[in-house]
Amino acid sequence: MQLTQKEKLYLEDTLSHEKVCVTKCNFYAEQVQDPQIANMLRNLATRGQQHIDTITNLLQQAGIQPPTH
Repeated sequence: MQLTQKEKLYLEDTLSHEKVCVTKCNFYAEQVQDPQIANMLRNLATRGQQHIDTITNLLQQAGIQPPTH
């Protein structure tokens, strides 16, 4: 698969944002007292991780090593 430079940058930027979201959701899930809210945040973190995995796979299929930060 070939990606344009713009597509590559977009995917790398999106990957970075998803990583931040997962980190924050997991952090806040540990901080809240309400179990329903904690569960919702964990579910969001799981979905975010799925997005990370998908984006990483797309980049790898294009022969691009995803950023590690």
